[in-house]
Amino acid sequence: MESSEQPSTPRRIYKQGEPEHPFEVKVTLIDGILLAATLIFLAIAAIDAIQRTGEFNVYLVTRAMHYQISRYSLVVALVMAVIAVFLGIIRKDDVTPWFRRGAYIVVGSLLLQALLGIVLMFGFGAQPYQPEHLVYGIAAAACLPFFVFVETTAKKRPAMGSYIWGFILLMGIIVRAIGTGAA
Repeated sequence: MESSEQPSTPRRIYKQGEPEHPFEVKVTLIDGILLAATLIFLAIAAIDAIQRTGEFNVYLVTRAMHYQISRYSLVVALVMAVIAVFLGIIRKDDVTPWFRRGAYIVVGSLLLQALLGIVLMFGFGAQPYQPEHLVYGIAAAACLPFFVFVETTAKKRPAMGSYIWGFILLMGIIVRAIGTGAA
């Protein structure tokens, strides 16, 4: 007699928190692609800023990098949100180590964005178009690390919902920051 039960597809359980050791440098192919794309984008943005002015002007290059990283962060947040929805809702899977490291790269680009904003403000005396830009900048830099913390400390698995909310909220913050930034 045949059984009518469907075999369940086993879900892989990934070790949560730091993948192996907190200070271990481990770059997989997907990590390398995202990191390389980020560095190539930054190089193109810097070269474009230099080419537009015809000379190397530190202020203009810093301002152009701050501007371009905001657009880059918005696109990457959208892509990561779509991946999070796919993994968490469609596949009902947990956070994969490569996804978490991809989120770390996004956090790094946002911290670089914040650092460039600080340099523009305190190093060059530049002010944003609206003062609310500072609040949105701080929120963008703090948003994703909060959701990473929520995910890595969650007892109930899967915890991909943390990243779904995090990246969607991050997109909203970035759009608002872009709207209050440059004049």
